[in-house]
Amino acid sequence: MNILHVEDNRADSDLLKEAFDCIGIEATVEVTHDAKSALSGLEKNLETHGASNPDIIVLDLNLPKMDGREMLKRLKDHPQLRRIPVVILSTSNLEQDISYCYDNHCNSYIVKPIRFDEYKRVAKNILEYWFSTVALPTFSTHN
Repeated sequence: MNILHVEDNRADSDLLKEAFDCIGIEATVEVTHDAKSALSGLEKNLETHGASNPDIIVLDLNLPKMDGREMLKRLKDHPQLRRIPVVILSTSNLEQDISYCYDNHCNSYIVKPIRFDEYKRVAKNILEYWFSTVALPTFSTHN
């Protein structure tokens, strides 16, 4: 299970990573602290290896250089990257943010938890749903 977590707040990225570790399910969590670098890395990986890396992307909205909204839009407009499920994990519970993300094809929207036990619940739900319940597409260089 490979997860790309795009999060500029190191405390939040550490909390989610620790939550995945605490629930005892092995997942490789790569953290990128800005959307521009994350998108560039995904595109470079496609060119180099002919496939995309993460099974899912956990994406914050408020990021430096390029915000998560723009990254989501670019991901879902990309012929190969659009197949990667994107889970928004944001502090925002504003209807306009939630609607924007679903309008731009996010796969789910989760409001960031406040307490660590809630982070563990979110991590467990992400892993159970995305890696035990649903069928994910295999990725290829073809559209």
